[in-house]
Amino acid sequence: MSDTNRLLELIEKGIVEHGGDLGGWTRHVEGKLQLFSGRVTCHAEMNEAEPADDRDVIHAHVFTTLHEHDDEVLDACLVGIGRDREAALAEAALVWITGIAGPIKSFLDDRPVCMTCQAGVEGGDASQGYSPDDYGLPGLRAYVGPSLSRGFGDEHDQPPFDDAMPWFQFANESAAPRRVHLAKSIVLSRGNGAWTRKLEIDGHDVYHDNLDWPSTIPGPDSAYTTRYAVFEFPPESAEISRRAELERTIRFFAENYAKHESVDELMEEMVSRGFSQEFVDETEAFATIAFSRTLFEPHGVKYPATVIRARRDGRVETDVPLMSIPAYTRARALAVRLRDSLPEDDFQAVCLYNAESQVILQTMEANGEKLDLTEVSLYPCVVPERGVSEQTMNAALATLNEMIEGSREPPEKPWWKFW
Repeated sequence: MSDTNRLLELIEKGIVEHGGDLGGWTRHVEGKLQLFSGRVTCHAEMNEAEPADDRDVIHAHVFTTLHEHDDEVLDACLVGIGRDREAALAEAALVWITGIAGPIKSFLDDRPVCMTCQAGVEGGDASQGYSPDDYGLPGLRAYVGPSLSRGFGDEHDQPPFDDAMPWFQFANESAAPRRVHLAKSIVLSRGNGAWTRKLEIDGHDVYHDNLDWPSTIPGPDSAYTTRYAVFEFPPESAEISRRAELERTIRFFAENYAKHESVDELMEEMVSRGFSQEFVDETEAFATIAFSRTLFEPHGVKYPATVIRARRDGRVETDVPLMSIPAYTRARALAVRLRDSLPEDDFQAVCLYNAESQVILQTMEANGEKLDLTEVSLYPCVVPERGVSEQTMNAALATLNEMIEGSREPPEKPWWKFW
């Protein structure tokens, strides 16, 4: 039996044994598993997994089709580790049953079941599964599964942070233009009080690291906790159509960049073709940052998570998270597909347009082959809105200069003192 079929078989067995709110008839035929009396259909795929000492590791994706929601598909990334292949598959199945089945069934029933909570319910009773905390998913119908933790001591110990933490922050801004999504949040302890949050949405469509996760309580040297959530945009939300148009704009920009003498020429053509000026501007400003990082991040360049924004109304905003800007997050997701579909030279050309890329190229030219890109660390970009005044732009640049000067270590004594 194939690994995918065995994984589905183990999931079916666990769901049947659980029963209760996850009950209903099941059917497993030819690599497809129907659950909850046929309300969903699952299939699985295996991905390459990184080895872990002498244990078996499987990296699987289980795709769940929601037949009552226009056959939208939820992609869940699972990792199972065990003493052998069967044990690894069993662990992956247990993760799906414990952490994902509940949020999916809660979403279908529109009520929390199986240790799942509905997030952001004002005045909600957490003991009944209705949490006033939004888990980083404000304004959305969202169901969040339980924490699945390892390395915190006893198996039943909870990690040292609570549900008020923004587990799924930026999932809303990063999601593709569809209604229903599945998000995965992994919070890892790096020891000495340092934590990292990894966010995945719809499998690997969106992947993001928060290298400084806000927990003041030190954790063990090696521990992690994982949570899954199902969320949807409201049926009347205009954000889905806006995001679809934004993606169309990003694609056209990337696919036609190399065909034009200048970016201004490309942008003028796009507006003349009916593309929104707002989306064209956002693509030029933020999508190109994402393209640039796609090219250099694998080589170890350290990028800031924020930008400085110079606004038309005279404001200068510091520490604006790039992950809060859909033009950036969706460009990161699209870049993977564009790399495969565009000629290599065309893809590299659009990746090298942004100022961050130009700084890196200049540094490489100045240092030659001896440059180690893992030692390159950039400051935040200044991103102006169209029509920003010179005064506001100068204020934004002054803010950047203050950051640069503030990060430099002062000399031990003034250069003009010899004693």
